[in-house]
Amino acid sequence: MPDGAFANSVGCGFDAHIARMANRSAWKGRFNRVGLGSLIYVLYLVIELFRYRPVDLDICIDGRNYSFQQAWMATVSNHPYYGGGMRIAPSARGDDGLLHVTVVGPMPRWKILALFLTTHTP
Repeated sequence: MPDGAFANSVGCGFDAHIARMANRSAWKGRFNRVGLGSLIYVLYLVIELFRYRPVDLDICIDGRNYSFQQAWMATVSNHPYYGGGMRIAPSARGDDGLLHVTVVGPMPRWKILALFLTTHTP
């Protein structure tokens, strides 16, 4: 990888939890065999939406400290899309040398579900 390259995105929180659960699931292979592999993420999104607990988050960006209470997730990306087509950082470009930080703070669970469903592009 060239010096300074970045692999699309890195994150923590709810989205990473969903990816971990889905990727470890015995169902993922079964879903993949019938061409429905991405549905395993939707399944775990719905299940874990009611189990996951947001956390307080402290981050430092360009030397400035930020605190977020009850954060659902934080992502650093250089591309607008991740997670099979979710638009996480609409203004991000892979060739501008910038990283975009997205933090999803406190919000009701139904809004988290809407966020994941409406930011996905086919």
